Amino acid sequence: MRRTLLAVASLGVLSGCSFFGYHKHEKARWAPPEQARDIDFPDSFETGVHLTGPMVSAMEVAMSDFLPPGGKLKGHRTDPRLDECLSRRSTYETFILQARDDLYFVRFSPVLSRCGLDVPILDGGAVYAVDSQGQILDVH
Repeated sequence: MRRTLLAVASLGVLSGCSFFGYHKHEKARWAPPEQARDIDFPDSFETGVHLTGPMVSAMEVAMSDFLPPGGKLKGHRTDPRLDECLSRRSTYETFILQARDDLYFVRFSPVLSRCGLDVPILDGGAVYAVDSQGQILDVH
């Protein structure tokens, strides 16, 4: 039994812990200071989009399942440019609908023009049902 545990632990270390589902969180990129000098912060967010804490949590849960950090789309399409495009989080528009106090729907819809592509696709997005506890209830 002890040998088995040692072998499994060694396997985890040698494989970068991917065997155990470990993923290193990438830190946010910061722009150079000279680029930040041109930024004027707004005085008001009155015309901005308001997302409640539970909405943001539902969106994070759904996105982590839809496109995990560092994940790539499995190459089941015939065009590698399309696979690459659909693997980028920035490709998607995100819509959140609060259906009840404890139920959120999160929709991801691809905008392929962000990748310079103009091809029709039928199944590029998804709609998630997420409860207020951060659990995915269903996905279509």
